[in-house]
Amino acid sequence: MTSSSKTEERTSTELVLTEEIPASAVQGATSAGNLLPHEIAFGFFLMITWLRLAIGLGPANVFSLVFFASLLGAFAVWQWAEQNPTPLRWRLRLLYYPVVMGITFYALGGAIPALGLPKVDVPLLNLDRALLGETPAVSYQAWSQPWLNDTLMLGYLFFFVHLVAVPGVYCVQDLARFRQCIVGLFTVYGIGFLSYTLLPAGGPHRWMEFQVPLHGPLVIPATLAMVNSGSNGVDVFPSLHFAVSFYLLIFDWWHARSRFWICLVPCIALWCSTVLLRFHYFVDLIGGLAVALIGLWIAARFARRATAAP
Repeated sequence: MTSSSKTEERTSTELVLTEEIPASAVQGATSAGNLLPHEIAFGFFLMITWLRLAIGLGPANVFSLVFFASLLGAFAVWQWAEQNPTPLRWRLRLLYYPVVMGITFYALGGAIPALGLPKVDVPLLNLDRALLGETPAVSYQAWSQPWLNDTLMLGYLFFFVHLVAVPGVYCVQDLARFRQCIVGLFTVYGIGFLSYTLLPAGGPHRWMEFQVPLHGPLVIPATLAMVNSGSNGVDVFPSLHFAVSFYLLIFDWWHARSRFWICLVPCIALWCSTVLLRFHYFVDLIGGLAVALIGLWIAARFARRATAAP
């Protein structure tokens, strides 16, 4: 049986988790005028959220204007890049989404409470208790150690290095691969942010009271308050810390195997920290895994379709 035949027999899940796609697969992936998958996914989040805000708070409300401007910006940068798709314009088109992601993330912190949407911490906590008996943050209190808390926080902070470094390397070294990475990554963000608007929750550190405060010799006292204040207050389900880091890790498994091994242990520490340091419920990670797999499937499908195109 040929290698091509073996590939065709894989299930979609196996393909997402194991397939290595050649660099040529993402060349010429779109024709002029076509939106990329992440532009549709994240644009849908922007459009739906803007409509809800415009109807609920009025079109002149500051949050409505933020989302309307973000949507217009996405359309403008797409048109600008399509008119003359140079490498520079392609990079700027793709880099628009990290920028607008940051803007809308913090805007959600005011927009969702303004809409009066109730938080769903109780159902998420009840799901944890149904699955595990108790949410991990509570169980961890009995055996937490200051040095372990510091180690876990280092893992949590690794997320921000991982998020910038992995797409950044692809951006500099391989535009085609960078495009494929962004296609899946911001599909993940589009779905995740839309979920924040539908199922807002604050997380254990905002909603629950704990008998034992988190202590650490160095990292916890220097960073915990800053990290907690950096949340927008609705960013719990799904866990994008898990979804994004898992997505980037598997993407590196496909295309940068040596970096995968470098990032594996810090990512495991990151995943543990999300629940043990009281940022997330365990079910948030399950939701994050589902969203990450969708993003990986979209990225792989995007590359396969480009390969099959004339």
